[in-house]
Amino acid sequence: MRLWLIFPVLVAAALDARAPEAQQVNFVIDASLPVRDAELPYTLDLNLTAAAPTRIGVGALLDLREIQKTVPERLADNAVVDNCGLQVRLDELSVNARGDAIDLDGDVTITVFECSRTSERDFQRGDQKKVISANMSTEATVELRDNCAYFKLIDLTLTAPEAQREQLLEDDTLDSVKKLMLAAVDLVLNDTPLCPELPAELASLDPIYDNGGPKEIGEGGLGVFLEGSVDFSPSTILDILTVLQQKDLIPGPP
Repeated sequence: MRLWLIFPVLVAAALDARAPEAQQVNFVIDASLPVRDAELPYTLDLNLTAAAPTRIGVGALLDLREIQKTVPERLADNAVVDNCGLQVRLDELSVNARGDAIDLDGDVTITVFECSRTSERDFQRGDQKKVISANMSTEATVELRDNCAYFKLIDLTLTAPEAQREQLLEDDTLDSVKKLMLAAVDLVLNDTPLCPELPAELASLDPIYDNGGPKEIGEGGLGVFLEGSVDFSPSTILDILTVLQQKDLIPGPP
C-alpha cells in the first residue's frame, strides 16, 4: 500500500475534541480487478473526513486509467455475440470519460449464417449469408449496488454503410444485433463489479457507500467516485492510530 496523509487533528476530532477546521486523511492504495484469467490494476484514493464525533465521511476515487488502456486491447478481435446464426466481433474500441459520462466507440463485424435445427435443443451453423462492417457507439454509467460499482450500458447505436442500410432496416438485422449485444455486454459487466477492498490494517473501517458514479480524471481519463461514511468505534480509532504510527506520522506508544 502507498500512503500519503494530511493529518491535522483527525484523531482528536474522532475522540469528540473540537478543531478549528476540517480534518482529513488520505490513503492511496494499489488494487486490482479480477477479470477471468487476469488481474487489471487500478488505484484507490480513499479520503476520510471528520464529519461528526462518531462518524467519518468517506470519499473514494477509483483511478481506472490503466484498465481504460488495457481493456480495448484485450477485447480486440473477440466475439461479443457468437451463436448459431450470428457472430458479432469487436474489431476496435475506444473508451473515454466525459465529465460524469463514459463514451464507448468502436467498429464491429457482423456475420450472419444459415442456421438449421438438428434436434429439439440443437442447432447447426451453415453457410455464411452476409458480412456487415458497422460502427458502434454507446454510453455507459455506473450503478451502486451492495457497496460495489457496476458499469451499465445506457443504450447502443449501430450504424452500417449506406449501401447496406436499406436492406438491414428491412430485415431488422441491426435491431436484433443491438439487443443481443446489450444483453451479452450487460451479462459480462454484472459479473465484474468494482468492489474496493481495503488492506488488512484498515479493514475494520468497513465504509458504507451510498452514492457514486463516473468521474473524468484529467482529459478523458476514466474514474469512478464513491461517497459514504464510516461509523466510528474504539477499534476503528485504534486501527487508524496503528497505521499512522507504522508510517512514523505520529509518535508510537510510550
